[in-house]
Amino acid sequence: MLTVATVLAVLALPMAAVTVLFLVVGRVQRSREVEIGRQISVTDAIHAELGAVVSPIVKRRFGRGWRIEIAVPFERSAIVGRVVAIAHAVMLRADARSSGRVEVVLTAQEAQVQRANVRRLNSAGAAPLATSEREVVAWTGTNTSRASL
Repeated sequence: MLTVATVLAVLALPMAAVTVLFLVVGRVQRSREVEIGRQISVTDAIHAELGAVVSPIVKRRFGRGWRIEIAVPFERSAIVGRVVAIAHAVMLRADARSSGRVEVVLTAQEAQVQRANVRRLNSAGAAPLATSEREVVAWTGTNTSRASL
């Protein structure tokens, strides 16, 4: 009788461990899907009203509600206020059945990257002659290299 119980325990223990791991992984995946869904809904709401001015990041904080991180243009206060209002409203609507806490974190948007001078092709489809003071940054597969034109 003791042998049968030992065999059953030896067989059941790995199966129970694998089952617990599957349950944990499933819960983590569902939680991540909820985060992604919230981020998409906040982004879509902001983009629908204001255009593509910001890109929020939504995170679930274990036991502390939700956190929305948004890089905003502080010099445009009307947009900042509207972005916060939209994001907060979307999160409250999504969390209407529970009393979830929403934390909005604002950071300054980085300056926009200026477009590099792109050489224009002439009517013959060839690039104009290059001058020695211009440089091109090219990816070579290993390192970024600079070549004078």
